Amino acid sequence: MKHIAIFAVAAMISTSAMAADYDNTSVKITAKTDAFHISMKAPETGAQELALGSSTLAPVDLEAKWTRNSGVENYELKAGKSMDLGLTPLYAGASAVYAFGDSYTSDTRTVTVTPHIGASTDVMGIAPYAEVGLAFQATQNEITDFDRNSSYLEVGATYAMNTALDMKVSVSEARAVDFANPGDRQIEVGFTVKF
Repeated sequence: MKHIAIFAVAAMISTSAMAADYDNTSVKITAKTDAFHISMKAPETGAQELALGSSTLAPVDLEAKWTRNSGVENYELKAGKSMDLGLTPLYAGASAVYAFGDSYTSDTRTVTVTPHIGASTDVMGIAPYAEVGLAFQATQNEITDFDRNSSYLEVGATYAMNTALDMKVSVSEARAVDFANPGDRQIEVGFTVKF
């Protein structure tokens, strides 16, 4: 019964009427082993996205991402880590992303550091969460000059459908540096297959 309910929610979210409330909807498929993962993402914008990552090659999680949108290619190299805070439902972490595009100009090459904090709990196989984060960005021209760039809010839930398949639904909203002025709101439905 839970499986039917989850798929019904996913179907409702993916309809055009529901998607009209969001700036971008996407579906993400991830194949994951204990050491590596590969994911493909299909946003409403028509962009193509492919990411490869590992959680065992370094003390932090690593990921390389390629995105193609309307003939423009962009790349990201990401390192990050998130950890539980003791016996509380809280977690915290940070990531650093080096992004560059196919124009290779220095003002499009950026380093963004994003610390985040959130809360998550598990209720009968469903793990709802809420997360907030800040982004600090520097361009390659001024690599040590980090300015507060933006913030975000994200809520969602992960459901373990069985031991090999998870489903995640999330809604994120971009905000200004002081969490004011709501920006793009995006919804994503993701499936993770574990090997």
